[in-house]
Amino acid sequence: MKNYLLIACLALSLLGCDNGTQVPKPEPGKQVAQAETTTDILADKFKPLKAPFPNHELGASEPYVVEFFWFGCSHCYGLEPLVKAFRQSSPDIQFIAIPAAPNPRWEIEARIYYAMQALGIEESHHDRVFELYDELRKVPRYPSLDEVANLFSDAGVSKEELVQQMDSEEVSTKIERSKRLFKQAELTGVPALVVNGKYHLDFSKLSGDQFAADFMETLRARALNQ
Repeated sequence: MKNYLLIACLALSLLGCDNGTQVPKPEPGKQVAQAETTTDILADKFKPLKAPFPNHELGASEPYVVEFFWFGCSHCYGLEPLVKAFRQSSPDIQFIAIPAAPNPRWEIEARIYYAMQALGIEESHHDRVFELYDELRKVPRYPSLDEVANLFSDAGVSKEELVQQMDSEEVSTKIERSKRLFKQAELTGVPALVVNGKYHLDFSKLSGDQFAADFMETLRARALNQ
């Protein structure tokens, strides 16, 4: 078995997400005022990519949003409710999740995610994997491969099947794409959102007091106003 499949139960602190921006938690009941123009909504909130993503490689057509994430990232876990809300409220905007794999540690979780896709359990077990990592972050340690595989037992997926998919050529190809796009977008951490393959959302420019509403409105405005 390759080294990237050996998930050790580390007694060290978890790696940081290296995002530089603490993602605020949404505050129920807060609403953002209706902006007068699209320009008002988008001002300074996005950084244009020097090299836009090739839409055909992603199987995407505008409008779409790409999210780079890592199961071990507390910021990604905290953002997940807003990501779900955005997807539910904007079915006309394609949403593509890409597990970031810029280093060997993150590549483990990226392979787990793509293996889940191949096994047809990504949608049903995505939240459970996130929750497992969040729970063990308090120890702190990463889950073992056995612990991750145990989450999938109710779907009839064994550890052997998980490992086989993690090590498959199909997953390896997606890992290389993830690495290439992460580097192309000049990202330094997660969560990271890229709209229409051209614009990288700057979380620090969103309203701290009305973060949830600003997040939803800003993403949608940028996706639909190219």
